[in-house]
Amino acid sequence: MPRIFNSVFLVLGLLFLQSVLHAQSSSFLGDGMQDIVRRNQLLGRVSAQSAFMINGFAEVNKAIDSLYPLNKKNNKPKTIQYLPIQIIQQFNSGYPHGLNDGSMISAKGLQHLVALGIKGSIGNFSYQLRPEFVSALNPDFETFSTEQYPKIWESYYRWLNKIDQPEQMGRGAYNKVFAGQSFIQYHYKNIAVGISNENIWWGPGRFNALVMSNNAPGFTHISVKTTSPFQTAIGRFETQIIAGSLKSSGILPPDRNRFNDLGQPLYQPKPTQSRSLVGLNISWQPKWTNGLTLGLNAVTYVYNGAAAPYNKNAIIGSLFARYIMPAEQAELYFEYGRNDKIPTPFNLAFETGYPRAYVAGFRKLFATRKKHFWEFAAEFTQLQLPTAELTQTTNSWYTSEKVPHGYTHQGQVLGAGIGPGSNSQIMDISYVNGMNKIGVKFERLVHNNDFYYYTWQGLNEFARRWVDLSTTVHANWQFKQLILSGQMALIRSQNYQWRTLEAPLFYFSRGYDRLNFHSKVSVIYRF
Repeated sequence: MPRIFNSVFLVLGLLFLQSVLHAQSSSFLGDGMQDIVRRNQLLGRVSAQSAFMINGFAEVNKAIDSLYPLNKKNNKPKTIQYLPIQIIQQFNSGYPHGLNDGSMISAKGLQHLVALGIKGSIGNFSYQLRPEFVSALNPDFETFSTEQYPKIWESYYRWLNKIDQPEQMGRGAYNKVFAGQSFIQYHYKNIAVGISNENIWWGPGRFNALVMSNNAPGFTHISVKTTSPFQTAIGRFETQIIAGSLKSSGILPPDRNRFNDLGQPLYQPKPTQSRSLVGLNISWQPKWTNGLTLGLNAVTYVYNGAAAPYNKNAIIGSLFARYIMPAEQAELYFEYGRNDKIPTPFNLAFETGYPRAYVAGFRKLFATRKKHFWEFAAEFTQLQLPTAELTQTTNSWYTSEKVPHGYTHQGQVLGAGIGPGSNSQIMDISYVNGMNKIGVKFERLVHNNDFYYYTWQGLNEFARRWVDLSTTVHANWQFKQLILSGQMALIRSQNYQWRTLEAPLFYFSRGYDRLNFHSKVSVIYRF
């Protein structure tokens, strides 16, 4: 074992220094191991009976073990088994970059995550203990400028007062141990009931999920879920119900001593009570249409024991669909949601002027002569409010006046990591051979367009839109029990922090542009 670990750290260092391998993601959720399972479903190697609309570490790890079993026998009693060891190293040269990374934080500089653990079963009980340790240098970087005009700061605080999403997680080094992907649960037939801290990914999105993703650390929750689909006269159903507790970041907004023209403080202290969350995911595969999955996500969250006006529930939800075509080795998917009530086909179709968002994407595999594949994929996410006028009257996604901490846990959004008011367009081209994959991803990310329109439209300063253009080279590679992953990206931020270098009298005024080099390397050792 010492030789194995020495080899792991040696490879990790070489990858970071030389950037030999670069992968799309380095977690089991998001576009990592979960995506390998979904791709194999398109190839007919994984049963289409599972919708894969409810994903946690345990489900994905089980599917990977089934798809790519290790050579050694695994018939020993299952009272205790080792889980994969994972080591992640991330680096950002100029400013934070990185989404869907669970316990890791938004930070400049070097950051590490180490995760390991055990799992097992005793009778009808099963357990998984997989804590995570995160360490980040977390040096200072350029945040929202204190030189902006007072009116601009007044607009900025309209968002800061309705969400707990600090730009920087404190000052200086960050070290923290999380419960990670841990749970204990009781099984009865195809139902599991338990207490968990696992990250959950709900819905069909690959890069973004509107309601529940692994962008934030896992939170403690009670879970009731199906472990295999319920077969009915109209098709197969899968579901999960959760009730959990959310924590704040404990970090206060910047420049809290600012005042508006009436002498009123811009900063509004948030309630100190914890928040409770109740959520539902249900998916249905109609028996009349093979490959089609329809579903609903719904979440309500509220402060525990807070006085008025903070004693009301906030609601977020979405409807989704995924259609897989194994014969064509392709998939289409869509998620459409509301930030003010539980969505239904009726209120989505007949109501107007509501805060909607969507995720839409596709993927197509083309076989080569060697039975390898070219993969072409795209995903489009829009969290921006549908009209500029709505920014004056409606809350952006994940923000709330009823619950000013917003839809966050420990300072990070629980849904799409791009954040309130933001939009993303992604195109990905990859060469795939089993678990091995190498490719390039192009992304255009627009930061908080709701704030942009609310603040700058009335000033006719349309040149301040903050847009990131990134190119990411990525790869996954398997060496027996070792899985190496990494990514290397160059990000150009145009009008960083909505700043320009000259008075924006014309649309093409010179912007304040920044460059950031991002790299992430992951080493997974499977037992």
